[in-house]
Amino acid sequence: MAFRNILLSAIVVGIFSGLLYGLFQHFQISPIIYAAEAYEVEDIVATPAAHGHSGTAGHHEHNEEAWGPKDGAERIGYTIGADIAIGIAYALFMISLMALHNLKANKPKLTMMTGAAWGIASMIIFFAAPAMFGLHPEVPGTEAATLENRQGWWSLCVALTAAGIAVLYYAPVKLKLSGPILAAIPHMMGAPMPEHHGFANTDPQAIEALSQLTTQFYLFTAVGMGIFFVLLGALSGLAVQRFVKLNA
Repeated sequence: MAFRNILLSAIVVGIFSGLLYGLFQHFQISPIIYAAEAYEVEDIVATPAAHGHSGTAGHHEHNEEAWGPKDGAERIGYTIGADIAIGIAYALFMISLMALHNLKANKPKLTMMTGAAWGIASMIIFFAAPAMFGLHPEVPGTEAATLENRQGWWSLCVALTAAGIAVLYYAPVKLKLSGPILAAIPHMMGAPMPEHHGFANTDPQAIEALSQLTTQFYLFTAVGMGIFFVLLGALSGLAVQRFVKLNA
């Protein structure tokens, strides 16, 4: 019964949070991406390895054989569908941790308000810590380090930031200082950076336009992530308070 309630709650919370973020992305973030894509240039030298889309933080590469949704309704549909799927995954993870907290931790039970605080912590873990101090959100056409290196550093940063926050909240007072130290380790190592900073398109007008788009992209991505995680946390806290009851 408890597992079913966790799963159903995660689906509902994930659909609502992912859909709202998807709509925000469609109206505020996607136009910036589309504008930046107009300045992309094809790679001069092809490599044997399959090229891929680097996501919101990195240089976009092209491959004529690579599949991608067509512009318009198909691309919008896939984007919002992906946002909902990610929302459900995050909600399942968060609600499960919240239920475990209520069952095991010697801390106040979670509510909608404290769930929103968990959402803020999640934003710090998954966005602010990696993005503000390492891998900034970047528009298409931005030079970036290799995808594998960025993914590895991002994963390490997320894991150690989460561990640091958990230590700060749950550990005895004498151990709390180790929390910030854990969170600082990835930043002391440094995020992977490209050999040359800038954009693949070296036209001065393109550089000026892409620089402005990068600033807008960073701002609206931060706002969108804030909306997504705070809403996700608040609704997850409400779901755990109302529908998920675990017995020791």
